[in-house]
Amino acid sequence: MDGAILLWIQENIRHDMVTPWVLLYTSLGSFGAVWAVGAAVLAVVPRTRQMGWLALLSLLFSGLVGEVIKFIVRRPRPFLQIEDLTALGSLPHSFSFPSGHTVCAFAVAFIIWRMCRGWQRWLVMILAALMAFSRLYLGVHYPSDVLAGVVVAFWGSCFVWRYRSKIGL
Repeated sequence: MDGAILLWIQENIRHDMVTPWVLLYTSLGSFGAVWAVGAAVLAVVPRTRQMGWLALLSLLFSGLVGEVIKFIVRRPRPFLQIEDLTALGSLPHSFSFPSGHTVCAFAVAFIIWRMCRGWQRWLVMILAALMAFSRLYLGVHYPSDVLAGVVVAFWGSCFVWRYRSKIGL
């Protein structure tokens, strides 16, 4: 089913006018860069300092757990397994499961969701979901990789949230 979803996206959603924007957006998420910068900015503003530090810790912890899982599972990328799938952009050389872009995006988003009210919490979830979808659009992750990334980020952010007082936040 994973492969069928990717092929459906390739055939029905990809568009030449959209692809450059998806490539740009997904590149901002490499190594969690845009999420780390956003969390760091929050961490230096007195009013959002706690949220920023918790988001950074969630990003680091969840990202580390995701990388360990990736090393253990060692799932090949879908463009290496699905004959008719064409990956777009630079091809990653790491393993596929879970999606690191998704882990990083949602690790920060789940903390902000807990700590904000109103439109900010929805905005960050939409941005995280777009990051996750970009990985499917480009054909570099299976849907189950993305789903696993959300789960890893959820549990990682819950761990950071639960122990925030023990780490002085």
